[in-house]
Amino acid sequence: MSITGVAHRELSTTPPNSVSCLTSHSLRGMRHETHDNGNGAKTTLPFDWQMCVDAFTQEYSTKLAKWRGYSSEFCEWLHAEKLVGLYDGNIAFPVHDSVGNVVGAHYRAKSTDTDERPPWYYTKGASAAPLVIGELNAGEPVHVWESQWDAFAFMDKSGERSGIIITRGASNGRSVAELIPKGSTLYVWKQNDEAGEKWEKDICASTKSVVKRVKIPSPHKDLNDYTSAGADDNDLFAAVMNAEVIQEAPRPLIEFKRPSELKNFVPPPGIVLVGDCHIVRGSVFVIGGAPGVGKSRSSVALAEAGATSRDWFGLNVQRKFKTMIIQTENGLFRLSKEFSDLDCKVLEDYVRICPPPPYGLCLERDEFREQLRAAIGEFQPGVVLFDPWNAVARDEKAREYLDTFNQLRSVLPLGDDAPALGIVAHTRKPKTDERASGRALLNLLAGSYVLGSVPRTVFVMQAASDDTTDNRIVWTCCKNNDGELGERSAWERCNGLFKPVEGFDWDTFDAPADGRETIREMDVAAVFKNGALTRADAVKQLEDRTDASRASCYRVLKPDGRFSKHLHEDDDGKLTWLS
Repeated sequence: MSITGVAHRELSTTPPNSVSCLTSHSLRGMRHETHDNGNGAKTTLPFDWQMCVDAFTQEYSTKLAKWRGYSSEFCEWLHAEKLVGLYDGNIAFPVHDSVGNVVGAHYRAKSTDTDERPPWYYTKGASAAPLVIGELNAGEPVHVWESQWDAFAFMDKSGERSGIIITRGASNGRSVAELIPKGSTLYVWKQNDEAGEKWEKDICASTKSVVKRVKIPSPHKDLNDYTSAGADDNDLFAAVMNAEVIQEAPRPLIEFKRPSELKNFVPPPGIVLVGDCHIVRGSVFVIGGAPGVGKSRSSVALAEAGATSRDWFGLNVQRKFKTMIIQTENGLFRLSKEFSDLDCKVLEDYVRICPPPPYGLCLERDEFREQLRAAIGEFQPGVVLFDPWNAVARDEKAREYLDTFNQLRSVLPLGDDAPALGIVAHTRKPKTDERASGRALLNLLAGSYVLGSVPRTVFVMQAASDDTTDNRIVWTCCKNNDGELGERSAWERCNGLFKPVEGFDWDTFDAPADGRETIREMDVAAVFKNGALTRADAVKQLEDRTDASRASCYRVLKPDGRFSKHLHEDDDGKLTWLS
C-alpha cells in the first residue's frame, strides 16, 4: 500500500469476524446532525458526542477489550472519560477544538468487499486533529503514536493516563508541532513499516524538541501487536529506557546566566575524564609533537587508560570511557604490532580504531560524514581522536581550520553525550638555537593560530635527545584553560604504552642545543669494550670520550639511569655492558 493509501489507515490488522460487533448498521440512531421540522425543511443540530458515548454500552466495552486485547477495566475507563463512543453504529473517538470542546468524531466506517482495511472518516465540520489524552506539561515526557490502538495498549499496560498524543494516521506527523510543551522529550512509537518511517521524519522536521525512538521488536508490526503477543509493563518500561535519541534539541545561539546560576552550576556526572579538567567531554584537546615522536602511540595509551582506569602520563583517569581513533597514519600491520603486547580482552568493548580509509578523511563528502556519524552514534565513545590534523585540514589558513573544526563537531553527538574531541597534530621544526619549554611549546604547533586557540588543553611531546636510539620522550601540558597544567614528565616508549623514566637529566635536556651534552649509547658501549669497570673508572673514561660533565656521566651510569637495561653490576660493584 502506498503512503497516500495509509493516510487514515487503521494501524493494526483486524481479526476475521471480529469487526461486525462494532460496525453493525443495525445500531441506528447515532447521526443526529439534521432534523426534519415537519415542513419538508431540514435544520442542522449541533453534534452531540454525549449521545455517541451513551450508545457505547457495556456490551461494546467488553467486545472492544476482547478485540484489541485490552483489560476490561481500561475499556471502562475510556468510556467513563468519554474517549470512545458509537457514531452511526461505528466505533468513534472524539475530535476536539483548540479549547477542548468536542466538535466531531473520527469514526471507522463499515467495511466493504473491496476495502483492504475499513476506512476512517471525520464527521462533517471536523478536521484532522490529534487526540490528546491527559495533560501536556512543560518538561515532562510526551508519548506519540500514529494509532489509538497502540496508544491504548501502552496506557492499558503501563497505567499512564497523561502526556499522550495520537496523530490519527501516518500522514499527520506534523500535527504535533504546536502541542509539544517547552523542555519536554518526545517519545515516538513508530510502526515497523514504510509509512511509519515517513511519520517519524515528519515529527522530527516539525519540532525542535528532543526526540527519542522507542523500538518495537520484530516481528511485531506495532505496539498493539506486541502487547497482544504478551508484552507487559516491564517490556514497555525497558523499551522506553532504551529509546534511541534521534534528534537533539537545538542549542541556543547565545544565552546568559545570572551570577547565582553560575555559582550553583553542577556539571553533569562523569564530564571530567582525565586529570584536572585536562580531558573533558564536549571539549577539544590537542596532542602535538614532531613526526615519529610517538603521538599516535600516546593515543593508544589514552584508549588503554580509558578502558582500565590506569593513569595516562601521570594524570589520573576519573572514570572508564570508550575511545574511538580515526586515523590515516598506520596500516593493519603496524596496528597489529602496536596492540600485540596489550590485553585486548580488556580493550575489546572500549576501543575502536580504523585503518586508513581508502579515500582519506574526506569530511567534505556527505556520505563520509554520515557513515562516521553513524559509527560514533553506535559506539558512543567518551573520546574521539583524529590523527593527524593535516589529514583533515589541508590548508593552513585560519578559515580552513575553523571550517574543519566545525565539520568535526558536526559528526559528534551534542549535550551530555558529547565526547571529548582530540586532535593529533605536528609541531613545526624548531629553530637552531631554540629550546622551547612550558607554555612556550604552544607556539610550536604547526599551522594556523586556530589550532592552539580552539582547544581547552594542549599537550606537546618532545624527543628527550637527538640520539636515534633514545626511546625517551618529554611530556608537557602547555595549556589547560580549566585546571592546572601539572609538572612535565619523562617517559620511555614501549610497545603500545609508555613507562616513567626515573632520574631524568633535566639540566641536560634544558640546555641550549649548541651547548647540550650528548652521551650516546655507542659511547657507553665503547667504554666497556675491554671488560668490567668500576663506576668511577667508567665515569672517567666516558668523560674523556664525550667531553660531557662528570655529573652527566654519573647520571647515565646510575642503576636507574638512561642505559640501565644494558648495565650489569656484579657483587664487587663493577659494571659490565650487556648488548
